[in-house]
Amino acid sequence: MNSPASVAANFACVLTLLRDKPEARDEQLAAFQLLTTSMDGGPLDLIITPRSIRINGSDIPEKAAGVFPLREQLLGHGVGELRIPAGIDTALLLTLLRSLAAPRGRYRSVHELATAVNGADAGVVIAPPAPEGATAAGDWSVYEELGDESGEPAVEATAFQAVEERTNDRLAELIARMDRDPADAGVPDLLNEIVVLTDAAASREQWGEAVRAAGAIVAAEQRAGDASFGRAYAIALRRMLPRSVLEHIARMTTGAQRARVMPILKRMGADATEVLLGLLASAGTIGERRAYYSALRQMTAGTDLLVNMLTHDEWFVVRNVADLCGELRIEAAVPRLARHLSHPDERVRRSVAGALSKIGTPATTEPLRQAMRDASPTVRLQAVQGIDGRRGRGLAMTLAVLLDEEQHPDITREILLALGRIGTSEAVQALGRAAAPGRRLFNRKPLALRLAAIDGLRVAGNAAATALLQPMLTDDESEVRQAAQKALAHITA
Repeated sequence: MNSPASVAANFACVLTLLRDKPEARDEQLAAFQLLTTSMDGGPLDLIITPRSIRINGSDIPEKAAGVFPLREQLLGHGVGELRIPAGIDTALLLTLLRSLAAPRGRYRSVHELATAVNGADAGVVIAPPAPEGATAAGDWSVYEELGDESGEPAVEATAFQAVEERTNDRLAELIARMDRDPADAGVPDLLNEIVVLTDAAASREQWGEAVRAAGAIVAAEQRAGDASFGRAYAIALRRMLPRSVLEHIARMTTGAQRARVMPILKRMGADATEVLLGLLASAGTIGERRAYYSALRQMTAGTDLLVNMLTHDEWFVVRNVADLCGELRIEAAVPRLARHLSHPDERVRRSVAGALSKIGTPATTEPLRQAMRDASPTVRLQAVQGIDGRRGRGLAMTLAVLLDEEQHPDITREILLALGRIGTSEAVQALGRAAAPGRRLFNRKPLALRLAAIDGLRVAGNAAATALLQPMLTDDESEVRQAAQKALAHITA
């Protein structure tokens, strides 16, 4: 058998993978092979002591890799002593490991766990921590005294609390050592132990400890720069933050820990984006949706996942994802966004129109023309409000035509402002026509329309707009004269 410390580390690794990564078959197999190799066909006699694990007579201190999570997992099932005979069948060994990796509380007692393993005939011995006066492991007479049917592990809660406190203290110590010199050659060893201790904290649902450790690694990685072992930080984060843990951490964006969590999520990139999208889709309250949406706005990786989410069945998910596509100006989303312009829910169409106007590529021109003729005024308004000058030039003539058709005053004003932002000769000419007075007494244009057109000319702010504003300084309407004067003053300033 290899060193007892190696056996303990490999034992802990297998249990962690079986418990936290049930789908990672390749990793489980590799870890299981390492364990059987380190056991080398020999027996394993494991006893939990107050501050160590004793394997085949050798005490392995609590600071050694794997000792803390292994102690906690075994104590969680009330296991204090474990004896595995030499030459044990690998199938029985795997059954034993799967039973030990089960969540705390799965078995009502050590006796029930031992029965589930069914390895007594092969010489496997599973026993609780020996109380005073008890003999060696296998003295089954102690079960009645310890409460065989109690429904709780036969270990006092104070013992678990003491283990947890020592684990957290050790984690804090390791983080402090890493922070002192993130580029030190000994950091990879520190990272390995930090990962093991963080796994233990996550198994206890101490998510604050997991955030503290992950955040410290992210910060240290940035400070270490291009150190020769810089990749060790990335590997540690991947090991520390499987999807199950990352999801729990992402949920903390809805609370006071948001500022500490976001740097971790950004560092995890597309994986974190996928997790946040899943949480957004399943959020039960508006507050949660807003929190996840706000977090997603800060993500820069995994934007292709947003495009796929546009096919979701829930209207609010499509709406939120459409908003995100607009905020991030994801050009690849345009075809799928365009399909939702016929969505039965007006709120979805409104968000889609806004997203298309913000993206503003040539591919959005036709979909935006469709949105500008939507039956809902709010959709039409959203389509026009987001158009800017640089990306909206292809829509100048469309807007000019719509100006004659649109009846809603708020949308008319937004069309005029959009023409001003575009500022091309066609746009300015349309603004000039809207600002000019009617030729007949009973065909005079509404004052509000003329004033909005003057505002559009002010926004355009070019020589063509200035030339159109000059004659309005002598207009019959005093409001028009004042508005033209202010617009010219703004342009010349």
